[in-house]
Amino acid sequence: MTAFLIFSFLVGAVLGQRFRVLVVLPLTFVLMLAAIPVGLMLDLTVVESLKDVVFAVIALQGGYLFGSGARFGLAAARAGRVFARPVNTAR
Repeated sequence: MTAFLIFSFLVGAVLGQRFRVLVVLPLTFVLMLAAIPVGLMLDLTVVESLKDVVFAVIALQGGYLFGSGARFGLAAARAGRVFARPVNTAR
């Protein structure tokens, strides 16, 4: 379960770097569809399977938020270098 949560977080971070927020909705739906057969293979109850899906979706969205924040942070750092004002040293 922990490995799946880490993977979900990292996928969300990568998607946050490249895509807008609407990509999270279809991915959440795919994640829920994939969790049904996995829960059946692992002999989990429906409640345990839903709990795992909820945690995975939270990790996915947290990763997306982290990736999106990193994208804007890197863009702000790049803009500071590109549009830096020249310093007037002669007075």
